[in-house]
Amino acid sequence: MSIPAGNADIGKISSISNIIQQYKGYVTKKAGIVVWQKSFYDHIVRNRDEYLNIWNYIDTNPLKWTLDEYYKEE
Repeated sequence: MSIPAGNADIGKISSISNIIQQYKGYVTKKAGIVVWQKSFYDHIVRNRDEYLNIWNYIDTNPLKWTLDEYYKEE
């Protein structure tokens, strides 16, 4: 898929994987250290129930951090 005329200098629209790869590379270069996981998990949300399950996971997951095996009290 191409960018509409008038924005041709931008180039072609990349896949989401390419966009994320470029963003991670930019942030890593600016930070001077690797701050990202090597990959990511993507999933197409197909219905409201899936959406609500994913939302609930994202909303409640930080609350479980102290139960994680990698948690260390400072």
